[in-house]
Amino acid sequence: MPQRTDLYTVLNSYARKNNSPKIDMETFIAFLEKYSKRICEEKPEWTKWTEETGTRVWMDINRLVEDGKANIHNDETGSWVYLSHYFVEQIKDAYRNPDKESDIPFPDEISLNIEIPPEQIKSMDASAALPHFLEQPQKEWLPMIKLVFPNDRGIALLAAPMIPNTLLEFSVLKIRGYLNRRGNKDFIQRKLSPRLTSKENYLQETIDKIMLRPADCLNDIKAGREISYSFWAHFCNLVKNDLNQKKELLSEELGALQSIYIIEVCSSFFKNKAVKTRETELAFKNFELEMEKPPYYFSRETIAKFKDNKGVPLLGVYTQDGLDAYIKKRVSDPVTPKELPDLLFFYTEDKQAWLIKKTKLLPLCARLLTEARPVIIKTISRRWKKMFKEFIRENAMDDDREFERLVSSYVEENAPMLKALLKDKRLYLIHEEMQTGGKEIHESSRFFQKNELLPLHILLLIKRKQLLSDIKLLMPFWYTMPVISNIVAFFTNLGKKKKKLSLEEKSTGKKETEDPLKELRKNAAESIVKLIPPGKNIDSCLDDLASRWGLLINKQAKANLVEDVNSLIRDKLRQLLRIHKHRAVSTNTLDNLTNTIMDTKGLLKISEQNNLFQYIKLYIAKLLINRTIM
Repeated sequence: MPQRTDLYTVLNSYARKNNSPKIDMETFIAFLEKYSKRICEEKPEWTKWTEETGTRVWMDINRLVEDGKANIHNDETGSWVYLSHYFVEQIKDAYRNPDKESDIPFPDEISLNIEIPPEQIKSMDASAALPHFLEQPQKEWLPMIKLVFPNDRGIALLAAPMIPNTLLEFSVLKIRGYLNRRGNKDFIQRKLSPRLTSKENYLQETIDKIMLRPADCLNDIKAGREISYSFWAHFCNLVKNDLNQKKELLSEELGALQSIYIIEVCSSFFKNKAVKTRETELAFKNFELEMEKPPYYFSRETIAKFKDNKGVPLLGVYTQDGLDAYIKKRVSDPVTPKELPDLLFFYTEDKQAWLIKKTKLLPLCARLLTEARPVIIKTISRRWKKMFKEFIRENAMDDDREFERLVSSYVEENAPMLKALLKDKRLYLIHEEMQTGGKEIHESSRFFQKNELLPLHILLLIKRKQLLSDIKLLMPFWYTMPVISNIVAFFTNLGKKKKKLSLEEKSTGKKETEDPLKELRKNAAESIVKLIPPGKNIDSCLDDLASRWGLLINKQAKANLVEDVNSLIRDKLRQLLRIHKHRAVSTNTLDNLTNTIMDTKGLLKISEQNNLFQYIKLYIAKLLINRTIM
């Protein structure tokens, strides 16, 4: 009986003694109780089985069933247990001493004195089926394999996990045993020398490895080296032809011949695997080169169509699953913990995923900015030309912040990829990573100042005043000269107004006699919505703006200055409205009125002109809405 007293070890020993994995529990319990009582004085560890033996056995049996080591069956003869791993462990035991087994054939059912049920073992041809098994090992394969050698040269029983490592290790050791006998080593070396011309040194080195360092020889086979494959191809062919000529083989010769079949298949498999690995590695290097080419950002569909420099599709050299795994690793694992991964996914507003190489992100942004610049300039120019022709003016023409909003909206519309990249926080991280890493950043890729992204109109090199100037040069002067354009706009709109009133009079038979500034006040109310931020009112906005341009420390002096400006605005507005009282007011008209008032000599002395402009425009709107003027 075994030294260990756990139930599984005892059951396994009992099964081997009876040469069967099927154990009758009533007989086994009686045996265990009797044996334990007899030996417990000499070996006290067996005492636990001397009392309540049946109860203890069944408790432990249930644990073995949960672990998959045993199955319980009941039939008319009683209860019995079947040890699931009985035959597998028998086979594993046969492979525990490779040096001891090197001069005999591989173990089979006869040498192990077992008979494995057909449903528990898979038969496999060593020459035909083994290569397929190595290429695509199946998880659902049975735990035991019966490897059948060609020409009735026996079989080898194996546990499936032993293929190929244990199988190949035993094969190399059996070849070493073969070379050690009857001058076989000298015979092989003499026969192979003419076949491996110019490789005599390698021939001697490999034979020495087989004899003295079989583990190194095994590693050469697994590495799939071309020269190792060439040696074994000639060696296997020579030994196979020599031994197959004999009608009867000695024990060590049969083991060597079986090993030849195995090494022949495994050597070819590992060589092909190495070639495939090199091809795949080269394909992924070509993938990396494609990622560095314009346009620098790629969809999954585009990546699937990558080709090498010979026009051969890369998808086919590597599989789709291999590509997905490679990309997943590259977007997940940074080179160092403080760096971003080499490949990054970016997403546009439509949820489209784009893969970009980290080192190409800054050049890509610079490229997209260059491409977007003429498009944005053309779009804004077209917009402003149309507005000038209609004698309309918008805030973006005079205010940099409004101009930035306009540019941003057109970038989002015309260059969504650029917008997505500039909004992503990783752009700053990469910018900093390159700076701290000592990598050169091209001047066109310097997008940040004091840790803040530069405004879009600066990145695009679009100057508001220059753009306005260029547009005005291409238009008739009466559209762009403020005085003339105001007069032309007045008479144009007046004609439209009269025509509209004439049509209304014809249809209703009545003439408009209501407030002449009704339309003016209505449109001012609509425009003011655009001027006041959410959550604020007119007065709070006016106070805020007044504090920005009224830069006086003395509160009374500051209040007097604000009142003087308000009085001036009211006086000037009354004068202007005598001319414009029948003209519809839009935000642009408010801008025109404000610009005219801003030209007053006293107001030009105030330094904060932008804040004063916003104040005057908002104050005019308040006067119109509250009917406190005219």
